[in-house]
Amino acid sequence: MLQTTRRKLKKWGIRLFWFAVAAVVVWVNYNRFYHNNFANYEKAVDYGRVREDKEVIRPVIAAVFYRTEQTKSKTLSAYLSRWKVNNLKNPKILIVPKIVTGGNLMEILKLYHDIKQAATFKSIMFIGNPDAHKHLLEHNFGAKVRLPKLSDNDVFPEQEIDEFLQQEGNLVVFGADFYGDDKDTFLIDEAVYLAQKHAYKVRVFDEVDTQLAQALEDNYASWFESGNEVNELQRQKKNLQEYINHYGSDILQYFTMNLDVAADKEAIWPDKTPETYRLFDRGTVYIRFFGNGNKEVFSRAKIGKNKGIIVAIVELARKAVAKKIQPISAYKIYLLTELEKIEKDINSPLINYLETDDGVYVQYKRRSALMTADERPDEEAALMAAIRNRIKLPDEVDDAQLEFYRFKTVEMEHEN
Repeated sequence: MLQTTRRKLKKWGIRLFWFAVAAVVVWVNYNRFYHNNFANYEKAVDYGRVREDKEVIRPVIAAVFYRTEQTKSKTLSAYLSRWKVNNLKNPKILIVPKIVTGGNLMEILKLYHDIKQAATFKSIMFIGNPDAHKHLLEHNFGAKVRLPKLSDNDVFPEQEIDEFLQQEGNLVVFGADFYGDDKDTFLIDEAVYLAQKHAYKVRVFDEVDTQLAQALEDNYASWFESGNEVNELQRQKKNLQEYINHYGSDILQYFTMNLDVAADKEAIWPDKTPETYRLFDRGTVYIRFFGNGNKEVFSRAKIGKNKGIIVAIVELARKAVAKKIQPISAYKIYLLTELEKIEKDINSPLINYLETDDGVYVQYKRRSALMTADERPDEEAALMAAIRNRIKLPDEVDDAQLEFYRFKTVEMEHEN
C-alpha cells in the first residue's frame, strides 16, 4: 500500500473516531435533556435544610435565666454555659414559644419537667398571650399564675416585673418567639435586660434546625445545646422519613408504572416541574423483589452513583422487568443514609459496632455487598457468614481485609 494511501486512511480513521465520540456525547446528552433527569444539588438525607415554599419551619426555642453567685456579665454570650438539671436551683426567667402547638408541646413539657426536678415556685407571672400557657404552668408547677395587663397603649410594667423577680420563689415567663415579630423581639429584649440587671445566667433549651438558626443571626448556632444526643446517621434517617412523608406516594406511583411497562418499551419519567423537582434529590436506593412463597428473587442498590431518587427508582424498576423470571408478588424499597465507615478493632466483633437499626455495607477490593438491618443476623458468627456469602468472598481471604460501613434505612410503606 502506498504511503500516501496509508496517511489518508489514518487521517479518515481519526476523523471517524472523533465523529463517533461526538455522536455518543450528543446522544447521551439528548437522552438526559429529553427526560430532564439530572439529579438536583440537594440530597434527600438533608431534606428540611433546603426549605420549600409550602414548608414552614418553626423551631422550638426556649431560654432559662437563673440566679447564680457569679459576677455580672454585660453580654448575652457571656451567659452561655453548660448546666445539669440538679445544679439549676433557682430559675427566675423563662422564654417559651408564645403559642402552644402540637409541634412544640412535648418540648415545652420536657422543659417544665426538667425545671420541676430542681425548683418549686410560690407564684408565676406570665407575660404575653396566656392561652394554654396558664393551664400548663399551673398544672406542672402547682403555683398561681399572675397575668399583668398588657396592651398596645400600656407602658411595659418593667418595675412591677422587677419587684416580682426580687421576691424568693417567684418565676417570670415570657411568651415570645425568637423568630417572631417586633413585639416578640421587644419582649425578648426586656427579658435579657432584666437577666443582665440581676446577673442571671442563661441556658437555651431548643429543638432547632442549625442552619435556620444561623440564617436568623450570625453565629446564632452558638446559643444552642441540644438536650438529646443525635448522631449524624440518626439525623439523616429522620430527614429521609420526612422526605418520604412528602414524596413517597409519587415515588411509588412511578415505580409501579415502570414495573407494568414491558421490557421493550420506554421507561416512564416524570417531567421536572416545581411539584416534582424534589423527586430528583440525590440519594441511595435499595430494592428487594420477592416471588412465590415470599422468596427473594432479585435485589439491587444504586450506591455511589450520585443519582436522583426517582432516577434510581425508575432504573431499578426497569432492571427488574428485564431480569424477571417469575411474577413479582412483593417488594421492599429502602432509602439509605450515607455510609459511615466502621473503625473496627481486629479482635472486636462487628456486631458490637452496630445499633439495632444499622445496616452493613462491606467492601473488598472491587467487590461489595450490603445488608439492611432487617436482613442481617443478630449473632456475630451468623452475621459474618452471611456477609462472606453475599460478597462471595474466597475462603483464603481473612475478615481483617474487609472494609465495613454502617448505614440506616427508611422503608417506603406500600400495599403489595
